[in-house]
Amino acid sequence: MIQRICLAFLSLIFGALSPLPNLAAQSDVRATMAGLKQDMAIMDQQVRALRLEIEQMQRENTALRHRIVSIQSGETQITNISSAIDILRREYRVADESNKQAILVEVNRQIKALAEETQTAINVVASPEKIQPNIQPPVRFSEDYPKSGIKYTVLSGDTLSKIAHFHGSTIKDIQNANKIENPSLLQVNQTIFIPIAQ
Repeated sequence: MIQRICLAFLSLIFGALSPLPNLAAQSDVRATMAGLKQDMAIMDQQVRALRLEIEQMQRENTALRHRIVSIQSGETQITNISSAIDILRREYRVADESNKQAILVEVNRQIKALAEETQTAINVVASPEKIQPNIQPPVRFSEDYPKSGIKYTVLSGDTLSKIAHFHGSTIKDIQNANKIENPSLLQVNQTIFIPIAQ
């Protein structure tokens, strides 16, 4: 098409330069001009269509850039969340391990206390004084115990050792304060005084 336009311009120029243009030449020039105008109109339409396509592509390109930025931002947030979850997992494992160790220490302490209680009970049952109660000397209570404390109602399964340990007292102080001769004869619903040192 551009070639046709160039040829049309050349023929116009040469036709205008010829000294005696004839009718046939003028007719050819007019036809060429009409064709040239038509070609120019087609080119104008094509240029406009191209401009529209370029504008559409620019809009799509801008939208794609925004989407890419949004996706990258989302990926950054996902990475940050994933890192935070990893940190929480590590902290949880450390705390869980620490709790396990504390539980093991407490269980071992309670097992040791229970073993001591059991041994004491076995010794009481197996002692010659238990077999010959008439020979056993009378229990003497001391007034040497803290006078501050709380009242407590004995529950099923309670022992003096357990009560003393739970309230931060001693078996000896509870026995002295309540004149308990035999710790194994605690009664359920019995109210006792638990001395607690200030």
